[in-house]
This record gives sequence, C-alpha cells and structure tokens, in this order.
Amino acid sequence: MKINFLLPHIRLSGGVKALLEYANRLNRIGHEVRVLVPRKSPKWYQFIEKQVMRNHELKSLLPETIEWMDNNLPIETFLESRKCSLPDSDILVASAWQNAEFAATLPLKKGALFYFILHYESLWTRNPKRALKTYDLSCEMLTCSTWLKKTLIKNHKKKADVLVVPVDQKVFFCEKKKWNSIPRIAMLHHDYNWKGYAEGIKVIQKIIDQGREIELVVFGEKLDDPRSLFDNAGFEFEYHYSPTRDRLRKIYTSCDIFLCPSWYEGLGLPSMEAMACQCALVTSDTGGCLDYAINEETALVSPPRNIEGLYKNIIRLLDDKKLLEIISKNGCKKISEFNWDKSCDQLVGFFKKNLNIKT
Repeated sequence: MKINFLLPHIRLSGGVKALLEYANRLNRIGHEVRVLVPRKSPKWYQFIEKQVMRNHELKSLLPETIEWMDNNLPIETFLESRKCSLPDSDILVASAWQNAEFAATLPLKKGALFYFILHYESLWTRNPKRALKTYDLSCEMLTCSTWLKKTLIKNHKKKADVLVVPVDQKVFFCEKKKWNSIPRIAMLHHDYNWKGYAEGIKVIQKIIDQGREIELVVFGEKLDDPRSLFDNAGFEFEYHYSPTRDRLRKIYTSCDIFLCPSWYEGLGLPSMEAMACQCALVTSDTGGCLDYAINEETALVSPPRNIEGLYKNIIRLLDDKKLLEIISKNGCKKISEFNWDKSCDQLVGFFKKNLNIKT
C-alpha cells in the first residue's frame, strides 16, 4: 500500500515519535511510506514561488532530517497552498487537529483519511472550537488509548479503534534493577501547564520539607539552561537537556520512581518508557494512562491536579520497599504486553479493512 503520514511538525513529542516509528516499521515490511509536514510560504516569497512553479523548477517536496530518533525515511515538506503537490496515496494518516482539518479538504486520490487521535487537543489548544470540529469529521478514526475512544463516543458519538502505542523494548529496558539508598525520582519538564510540572515540583518540595532525603532528576527539551527552574523551585536538582534515547534509558534505570503529574495525557509515553526501565510509576489519573497504570497493581494513581494524592503515594513507596519493588515489577511486565510487531499488524489490518483488501 501507498501510505502517507501527515505530521504537524518534527519537533520532539511523544505523538510525532510514535508516528515516525509506525512509518519506519511499515516501510521496512514493504509498504511505500512517506512522511510529510505542511509548511506555509512567507508572503515575500509568494511571487517568486509562482514564477518558479510555472517553470517547474521548484520542487514541492524538500527533504528534512531529525536527530532525536532512528529514522530511515526522509521527512518531506510541502506547501499547504499547493495541495496538488501532496503525493497521491492509498492511505493518508493525519495526526493532529490542524492537519486533520487540512486533510479533510483533499480529494480522495490523496488517500483514504485516517485520523490517528493522540490527544483530545481541544482541552489545551488555542483553537478549541476548530479542534472539536475535527472529531466530527467523516473519516476513519484511531485512538492511542481507551480514554480517548470513550471521549469520542461520549462527546461526538464517534466510533474509533484503539491502538496503544508500544514502547521500543530494545531501547528502553533494565537488565538488573539497582535500588538507591537515597531514592531518585524522575520527572519530565515541559512548558505546557497541563503537563503538571509546577504541581510536580510542589510535591517534591513537600517531601523535602518533611525532612526526607531524595534526589530529583528532571529531563526536558525546552530549556537548555536550568537555572530559572532552580530559582523557581527554590532548590537545585539533576537536569538533563534533550537527552538521546540511550541517555534517557540510563536516566530511567538510575531512578526508583517516575512521577507523572500531568492533568491529562492521550497516552503518556514517558511514563511507559520509565516503567519499561523498572521505575515504579506514581501518576495522576491522566485518562490515557489507564491502559497501563492499574492502581495498586502496576502504578499508584491519584486524582488529577491533586498534589496531596501524589505526595502520599510517593511517601508510601519511600516507606515500603516491598511495595516499591512490586509496583516496579508489575509495571514493567504490563508494558511488555504492548508489542510493536503486533501493533503494526493491527494498523495494517485497519487500513486493509477500509480499502476492502483481504488480509
């Protein structure tokens, strides 16, 4: 099959990372896959563009590269104003409300539209009304979590297939867990307020104020100089800027607990990666996490935006090493249930079913 993946951008994010993984894997098993990112031409360039395009001298698809994951496919860009430059395909996968909105305007020859919903973006985007409208589109819909599927049914009367994005266990693993005498707690830094970083820092500060000796380990790709983070927190901590996948694995494996204070997540890949590396997960009920975070079994889960709940759950793990080890072991086992080969087979099956191709 000819399959085009339409991405909103190529900045580091869990959703983009997941879709690139699907694209590369489908390409390796024999499908003709392309990854495309729309771009807008600046006004000063439009006249030149028109002149050059008349002479067919300007390529509408330009290669891009990324450095934060193993990617064998070229990332191609095209001008949104020139829909004809988008290559024809059998399947077109949109992955965010902006490109779903755009893809819905394309002729069928550009591909049967699959909207792979990775978050309920109307909760936090600057254009919630436009985002909401995309969930009412007449196209096939996939979600990365059961929570998203239920949300579409409840709010939009829309059916969707669930495809939980797996963790690459050749990248994220822990051969032998070593527990620290001074517990280490890992957390993601992100400037979206709904990621809960501010709440997470308050949880850690509350633990420190109780005289507990812990080490906080933070990683992120938004801020290369962490001094402002230290100033705002009122204490310093270990900080890693834009770690490679191998470095991130080492961060996870060096820690005892992963703290996810997000208000909501479509799925929550960092939590899953940490669990694969045998961190015990303490998380808010983000909605999307419930496919892998089973309270008191694979994680300790508390209500969203509840600092006290997160604090109490971390204290439980600090005081009960047996519980810490059980949550860690069960969590790692749960993540191993999500398999990339099986997930890709399911995705191809969804595509073939839509095209009436026998599997």
